[in-house]
Amino acid sequence: MADGLDDEAYEALVTAAETYRAALTVRLAGEAGLRTGEITRVAPRHLREPEGDADLSVLAVPSDDAATGVEAGADDGSESEAAARDGSPIDRETAVPASLAAELRRYAESADLGESEPFVDVSPRRVQMIVSETAERAAARTDGLVDPGVTPRDLRRTFARRLLVDRGVDPHAVREAGGWETMATLDGYLGPLDGEAIAEAFGGDGVGSPDGSGAMTAPTALGGFEALADREGREDPLAAVPDGVVEADRWAESWVVRRAGDRDRVEIAGAAGVGREALRDRGATAEGPWRDAVAEGEPVATEGATATAGRPAIAVPVRYRDVTHGALCVVAGGDAPISPVSSAERREIAALGQCLGWAVTAGRWRDLLHSDAVTEVEFHTGDEGAFLARASAALGCRIGLASTVAVDDDASRFYLSVEGARPQALADVIAGASGVSDLRVIETREDGCDVSARVAGGSAVRTLTEHGATVRDATAEDGRVRVVADLPEGADVRPVADGFRDAFADARLASKESVPRSPRSEDSLREGVADRFTDRQWAALSAAYHGGYFDWPRGSTAEEVADAMDVSSPTFHNHLRKAQRRLLDELFEDGRRTRRPDRE
Repeated sequence: MADGLDDEAYEALVTAAETYRAALTVRLAGEAGLRTGEITRVAPRHLREPEGDADLSVLAVPSDDAATGVEAGADDGSESEAAARDGSPIDRETAVPASLAAELRRYAESADLGESEPFVDVSPRRVQMIVSETAERAAARTDGLVDPGVTPRDLRRTFARRLLVDRGVDPHAVREAGGWETMATLDGYLGPLDGEAIAEAFGGDGVGSPDGSGAMTAPTALGGFEALADREGREDPLAAVPDGVVEADRWAESWVVRRAGDRDRVEIAGAAGVGREALRDRGATAEGPWRDAVAEGEPVATEGATATAGRPAIAVPVRYRDVTHGALCVVAGGDAPISPVSSAERREIAALGQCLGWAVTAGRWRDLLHSDAVTEVEFHTGDEGAFLARASAALGCRIGLASTVAVDDDASRFYLSVEGARPQALADVIAGASGVSDLRVIETREDGCDVSARVAGGSAVRTLTEHGATVRDATAEDGRVRVVADLPEGADVRPVADGFRDAFADARLASKESVPRSPRSEDSLREGVADRFTDRQWAALSAAYHGGYFDWPRGSTAEEVADAMDVSSPTFHNHLRKAQRRLLDELFEDGRRTRRPDRE
């Protein structure tokens, strides 16, 4: 694979990434030219905007001995972090596309990263594994279009080939951006030129784009991203995004299709540039690329289809993790002839679909948080794919879920209370379970134990959470799992039940009822405090509490809790310290407002 991946294979690889962090890992190698170790060192402070070019950002690449304040254990605002910010050695600078820069900033904000905290806070070995796992997934999905043996080095070759061959960038600039020591490294991409090609290069026609248009590919769907960020009030994001997309001249129509009522009926959730009746008349709800996008979970580009008025179009899944809410469709506009959809445009619209999927799920969580009543649902399953069902059947024990803490985008840590089984027996079951690993014993009792385990997939709890539900109770006994969860009052339960049955074939909805929230419920007591935390801070505090970090003697050390969360010890301390401070702020700020002066 000396020449790297072509555009189609690279796009398939990025699309196959199952987490935000995995996609950024692939793109930092393939579009910024970073080496494996360099990917683990770049942080928000290394990204800046150059003067006079809105289509690119500049990323400084720290050298091997560059250290951040967080890695050194410094708190926010400390002298160590300030010194690292001002004086850590930089190996070189590289240019990154505006779309990648925007994704990096969005990820830093959502993950509550400090300026010196790495975007990809894992080991270089883990970076190699992320690329390998993504490549294997892409190879399986594309029937061999992507080589399952793709490595970060192959992605750097892709970076060089696309710049030198597809876009004709000055080799000197490519060498500096990629950190290659000599031009000889790039010779394999610089084939002989005939006279016409040399004359064209000397003529200064400019740098070509991947689609051969001779111009840099600029973002075309920024209005859609802005619609997500700038929504007023409680406007449905499924309706807001199409309006934002068609603000660009490139896209004449945009709409969102989702299933409604039963699984064979669909509806237009939002549309811009075309009326809903016109879409139905064209058969856009009955056919079109959106069906393949939903079924395959990947972007689909097409042209000539009746459903898209015979023009180039893209359909991408509106997806959050394993939950697909529908599909976002965009149709090209402008004067004829209309250019075909480029790979960069496919990636941009795919990213918008992912962000829209997250916004839909987040909206459900928000509605649940602020509603006075909830729809309580109870599901039962004995599917062997459900880890808790399988473990309780094998051991003849009862397992209760105390808490879950998100470790990263594709895994959670489950804190379990086990009655009727010892830790070693549970460890033996986990050893043969797919997606379940890293069992840690917190406490051992005469009749059971408290443990935690890392779970990636195969979880009834995670499936409901990803649909925007809050799991109230989960127990497993004799091979059957019972899960009680809350949904916002008035929420359509059918898509949630369908998604649950997609994951566990024998699952059934045992009950559904509207339940008023008690003013003294656990949630109401926690809301005043919990809404002050970021997701990372809440995860750190929850993991520390349920892991026994605050017990005496401690059930887990800080290093053990950090390792269980798959973060570094300084990063864990950073989030935990901030969470503790905000908890105490709530206590003492309230106290200052209400307490009486102390007596002499």
